[in-house]
Formats: sequence, C-alpha cells, structure tokens
Amino acid sequence: MRVNYLLAFLFLAFVSVIVIASVDEINLIGCTELNGQGCVCHTVERDYSVNVWVEGPESLYVGQTGIYKMFMAGGPAEGGGYNVAGRFGEMVLVDSFSFQHPLSMNELTQAFSLPFPTPQDTIYWEFGYKVLDSSILSDTIYSCGLSLVWDSIPDFHDRWNFGPKFPITILAATNINDQSNQPDNFVLYQNYPNPFNPSTKISWQSSIGSQQSLKIYNVNGKEVGTILDDYKPAGSYEVRFNAEGLPSGIYFYKLEAGDFSETKKMILLK
Repeated sequence: MRVNYLLAFLFLAFVSVIVIASVDEINLIGCTELNGQGCVCHTVERDYSVNVWVEGPESLYVGQTGIYKMFMAGGPAEGGGYNVAGRFGEMVLVDSFSFQHPLSMNELTQAFSLPFPTPQDTIYWEFGYKVLDSSILSDTIYSCGLSLVWDSIPDFHDRWNFGPKFPITILAATNINDQSNQPDNFVLYQNYPNPFNPSTKISWQSSIGSQQSLKIYNVNGKEVGTILDDYKPAGSYEVRFNAEGLPSGIYFYKLEAGDFSETKKMILLK
C-alpha cells in the first residue's frame, strides 16, 4: 500500500512539473498588440523608457521571405526577451535564439533570454517573415520587447514596451522564386549548434572565387580569432570554430568577400 501511495505521489509531482512548464511556456506568447496586452506576467505597466523597433524590407513579393531584426535598448537591460507577430504572413525561424509556439504559429518569441553586454547596449533578434497570400496588399509586423532584471523573478522590476507597428507593402508575384536581401553570389548560414560549447560549425557558399576572410569578434568589437583569410574558389564551405579558452557570452562571426559583408551572432555557454 505504501508503494502505491509513493507511486501516486511521484506521478502527481511529475504532472505538476509538466503543467507548470506548459504554463510558463504559454506565458511567453500573446504579448504583441496583435494578439495580447504586452508582457503583463511581469508588470502591467508599459514602460516608454524601453525602446523597441523593427528594421528590414518595407516591401516583399508574394512568396518572398524578408529577413528582419527587432532591436531593444533601455530599461534594466540585464537580459531581454521579445515577441514579434504578423497578421497574414508566416513568421520564419532563422536561428536558435527563438522558437515558434504551436498555439501561436504567427508569432515568434525567445528560446531563452539574451544578455545585455552593458545596460547602455542594444540587443536584437533576427527573424523572417514570408508573404503567403496574394490577395492582400499590405501586412504589419507587431513587436514587443522585455528588458529584465536577470533574477528569474517576473515582477515590476522588469520593464516592457511595444515597438512601432512595421508596415509591409505586398507586391505582385513575379517569376523569381525567393528573393532575399543578400547578393546572389554569397550566402552565410547560421552556425550550428547555437548556443555551443566549446565548438560550432560555420558554413557559407559562394558562386564566384574571391579573397575571403572569416573573423570572430566579442561584444566589444575586439577580434578574438581569424578562421580564414585566403582566396577561395566558388563552392560550399564549412569550418569548425573552437572557443576553448574564451569566456561565455555573445560573439559575432563576420564573412567578407569582395563587396559582400555579413555578420551573424552566436552564443557560447559553458
């Protein structure tokens, strides 16, 4: 009988953990002006000292995916979270900093909080938006940023604000497939895995040969490693970056090749 009581207790404890985890996860969605009232699980008040904004293409063709960034600064600025949502289009994951909840497919939120290097810095998340409906002429990206005190306690010390609504003009479909903001000659991919410890893979492709450099920088802009600085013919490439000896934190890798230059961020967690 005692064994049965013990098994019942363990089962209830397990279910409780699952329910609590699900509630916490659901609390991360429904925070934009499109589908919610902000990050009210932290504080009801909207704080205008937190600056949130979206940058990216202002017009897209039907079927095209645009790459956007949501920036945030101000507030306690120890850590940050975000939400972005579109009314008609598809929100597209482009890195492992974000996730798409199955209960809200037109919204993206953070997979984990990102650190601010200093309270005076600006952080951002990258995401994609894809036009699906050829019958609409415009859409809007809604955003919300949470600047928090990194103590794992959602309370009034954390501050949030909506970003200005970002309008997108939908253009008539053309014969192109999927346009992008990057030149056709080069594509730099997100590193994998990300976050990583202690190594990660960085890959890219080029359709022309050129002098190419791939360098690693810390959040202060200091170069901490050069992976490549050489002429490379057209092709697909993959290198492994080993961060052994570097402290945990946000790093950036930058590919330069002729007129092409692109930077992506990655997180080292030890």
